[in-house]
Amino acid sequence: MRRNLFIGVFYFLSAALVFGAADDSTRRFGIFVGSNNGGRERVTLRYAISDAVSVSKVFSEMGGIAVEDSVVLVEPSIRDINRRIDALQEQVVRSKGINKRTEIVFYYSGHSDEDGLLLNRERYPYRDLRDRINNIPSDMRIVILDSCASGAFTRLKGGAKTQPFLVDSSLTAEGYAFLTSSSANEASQESDRIAASYFTHSLVAGLRGAADSVGDGRVTLNELYRFAYAETLARTETSVYGSQHPSYDMQISGTGDVVLTDVKETSAGMVFDEKLTGRLSIRNSSDHLIAEITKTAVRPLELGLEPGPYYVTLQQGSDVLRSEFNLIEGQRTLVTRESFTFITTEPARRRGREDTAPPSEDNVYAFFVNYISEPFQFPLIGFVNIHRGSHNSAQVGYFNWNTKNFSGVQAGFVNTTGGNSNGIQAGFLNTTAGDTRGLQAAFVNTTVGAAAGVQAGFVNIAIKGMSGPQVGFVNTSIKEMSGPQLGFVNVAAQGIKGFQFGFVNYADSIEYGVPLGAISIVRKGGYHAVEYSFSEFYPIITGLKLGVDRLYTTVFAAYNPVEGYSPVNFSTGLGIGSIIPITKFFFINPEYNSLFSASRQDDYRSFSTYTFESFIPYFGFKFGKYFSITAGPSVTWVHAYNAADIKKQLEGQSLDMSDWEAPDTPVEIPKPLFSIYSHDFNKNNGVVVGARATVRFTF
Repeated sequence: MRRNLFIGVFYFLSAALVFGAADDSTRRFGIFVGSNNGGRERVTLRYAISDAVSVSKVFSEMGGIAVEDSVVLVEPSIRDINRRIDALQEQVVRSKGINKRTEIVFYYSGHSDEDGLLLNRERYPYRDLRDRINNIPSDMRIVILDSCASGAFTRLKGGAKTQPFLVDSSLTAEGYAFLTSSSANEASQESDRIAASYFTHSLVAGLRGAADSVGDGRVTLNELYRFAYAETLARTETSVYGSQHPSYDMQISGTGDVVLTDVKETSAGMVFDEKLTGRLSIRNSSDHLIAEITKTAVRPLELGLEPGPYYVTLQQGSDVLRSEFNLIEGQRTLVTRESFTFITTEPARRRGREDTAPPSEDNVYAFFVNYISEPFQFPLIGFVNIHRGSHNSAQVGYFNWNTKNFSGVQAGFVNTTGGNSNGIQAGFLNTTAGDTRGLQAAFVNTTVGAAAGVQAGFVNIAIKGMSGPQVGFVNTSIKEMSGPQLGFVNVAAQGIKGFQFGFVNYADSIEYGVPLGAISIVRKGGYHAVEYSFSEFYPIITGLKLGVDRLYTTVFAAYNPVEGYSPVNFSTGLGIGSIIPITKFFFINPEYNSLFSASRQDDYRSFSTYTFESFIPYFGFKFGKYFSITAGPSVTWVHAYNAADIKKQLEGQSLDMSDWEAPDTPVEIPKPLFSIYSHDFNKNNGVVVGARATVRFTF
């Protein structure tokens, strides 16, 4: 009897342990995808992969996803993603018998359009991705997309010990939640300053605790969306690309909100005092911006962080303060207003004084020189104007200098702003050390930061990118360029969204635009080819083609060794053309070419000029990646002028040509080597219909 009772109690306790463990456990899985490459026609992103790593890291540290249940995919194909989702589906099915709940997190950062994710040269339709994820039999499916037009996605109608915060008997929520970084017709934006996308940067800060609106140390799904929406919108509402509005689609039944992260799960933390207010920036020892948050005096705020040194900057109105903290394993560090020290905005201060700006008696107000070091909201008019601080008015003089930010008009021979410039700089030399928004009109315009507006001058330089037109002899944008470049030489070192018009154009890549010039070089996704061809007048023609498929330019050199067919043997010229693909191998290639040549007879006054204007609708075939041939009919207008004809044209332009005795030497249009049809309208003009063919090598 005792033996049977003992055995019964043993089996009862064993079953309770087994089924109790299954009832009280939740297992969360994660797939994090980063893809900088959106295809040949799109600018390569900089931070999509690092964003995916950052989100994966925060979920592993404080989001209940074990290391073995988290996968980061870098530049994957559609096949790679599907294979990983299928494997995840099998894991979820196996976990059903062990864990009470299963949850999945799918995150993507990269290019997309209104139809789907763009992975290199592949498009993953939103509907296919959504159906595949919805087929996973998980209690909760969370999808986060950080990409352009991702809002279209929302419109488609045996286990190890788990993290304690996921064990919540009151939580029975089931369904899905889809969060996207932008609406269906908006661009998602990334920033070099924060080295991330705006949405993911806000997302990570929120998950680390900034989104905790009730102060319980947990970040829920609804709290995270509200925080990410507000922060992303605030950062992008003044952007040249327009405001970015994150969107969502949640279908959840049951009770309880889904907890995404718990600050207490991290090994160290930073607690901001209840009374502390202002804009906080937290950087790690590598000077990487971890989070930016606006703290109000409602309740304490805690961020879960790794142990190590951190630098925190606090901005309260015009005051900027800074402090350094060393977070220790297993401890929470309290941050108060007294923890910070004031950062002087001036290059020096008087010894023994606590003030941070030169006293007002150092100011100089004079017609010839104005030197101001206090707040001044009125125009400065003089030969030399210097304002040590921010100035929101006008500076008119030979030399204008503002040490910090400037809003207004700087009109002078030399204009310099040490911070950001919002307004107009007009002079011989304009320089802005920070960002520029407005107009720079001068012989030389230089912006060290990002420029948004117009640069008009002989030389225009935007170091950290340009949004707007650059109009000048030489235009240079070191980082991404958005807008047209109009000049003799145009350089977009890291790509351009727009067009380039000049004699020489260079772009790392071009999106939504074309280059137009004699020499147009596009490094990524450009069209570069050399060709041999023949025409009705020249059996030997070589050409160099540069630009992009949709519009390229050609430089020609032509030679005719056959005597008696043409009064000139050598011609040069330019042309434009376009590649219109029909299939993978066949294409249509319309071109318009112009060749020019001249022949001198007895002296410099006795010469003739010839122009050949041709339209050729080529049909082409590709042989692999590098070689192609084209052939098609051609229509050529031929113009021939002698010295007397040219003199008549020039006499009407107020030129002194009294010593020019140009003989009326007979001239005829050149005879073609072959033709289908030809007709001479008079001695100067004719038309020839023929055929042409080319052999090209693309590099």
